[in-house]
Amino acid sequence: MSPAPAFAALVRDEFVPTTTYLNAASYGLLPKSVVAAVVTAEEQRMRGEFDIPGVDAVIDECRAAFGRLTGFAATQVAVGSQVSQFVGLVAQSLPPGSGVLVPEHEFNSVLWPFLVRTDLDVRVVPLAELPDAVHPGIDLVAAAVVQSADGAVLDIAATVAAARAHGARVLFDVSQAVGWLPVHETGADWIVSVGYKWLLGPKGTAFLAGTPAALDELTPLAAGWYAGYNPWETCYDGPLRLAPDARRFDVGPVWPAWHGQRRSLDLLERVGIETIQRHDLALADRLRKGLGLPEGDSPVVSLAVSEAQLERARAAGIVGAMRAGRLRLACHLYNTEDDVDRALDALD
Repeated sequence: MSPAPAFAALVRDEFVPTTTYLNAASYGLLPKSVVAAVVTAEEQRMRGEFDIPGVDAVIDECRAAFGRLTGFAATQVAVGSQVSQFVGLVAQSLPPGSGVLVPEHEFNSVLWPFLVRTDLDVRVVPLAELPDAVHPGIDLVAAAVVQSADGAVLDIAATVAAARAHGARVLFDVSQAVGWLPVHETGADWIVSVGYKWLLGPKGTAFLAGTPAALDELTPLAAGWYAGYNPWETCYDGPLRLAPDARRFDVGPVWPAWHGQRRSLDLLERVGIETIQRHDLALADRLRKGLGLPEGDSPVVSLAVSEAQLERARAAGIVGAMRAGRLRLACHLYNTEDDVDRALDALD
């Protein structure tokens, strides 16, 4: 299915790959407007013209946009630079002996913050069995909505329903989902994500969103000046004056990265997540069909390949990633049917 003319025009205007880039699961291509925003910010620093307090308004726009994508108010969204720092807050909030359920082959930024706590009971089960594995004694379910290694999509509704039935909290990492999959009604207590994958942002942005009750369970262990009630008036001395909302979990921002992230979030919202989802899945299913695989529910395709196939793909300029011993290819809004067909030719 060919994209609508406006969609195709935006892609031509914003994206300039010199490869057949099928690797959004590693990092998304930066739109030209994002690069321009980052460069402008750094050039302002170079000249001594950069407005540091002005970044706050930019970040607040990003909070609001991420909240719209994930179903949270802007006041429920904290900003940082890494997913693991936010998962760590959740891990450190759990009482000793708490049961934590995590899928097999989960990305370690979701798993390791819990394994560091040797007083937690961390249990690992296959992804498809996750909802059925929730039982009394499980206090938290922590999982990526879309798995990093192979793009498998979690049954969100069944997982949340099982957790609620047993009084367990839910933490979802949407790093491989938000930007192509509607995740505004997950029902999770906490959601975390990086900004540089399907959200098309620079490296150095990340988000934590949570319900008011769930956020109240966390301690801002990295409380610094940017977590203050008013960062520009509370940056020296005591007493402790943290922000009353999710901003108390903020860490000092990577200034230029947030200027870029604002542009990418605006682009995604203008196109529409449902439009992107249809586009991405259509391309992935075209790829699957050409490979003799059944249709799927993810824009990520994982396949076993020979060394000869890998060499042909590299020689043809196909960019993917080897994960868990398999070739992972990921289609996003900037990809085309021609990209998919070139990959199929190389892998034939």
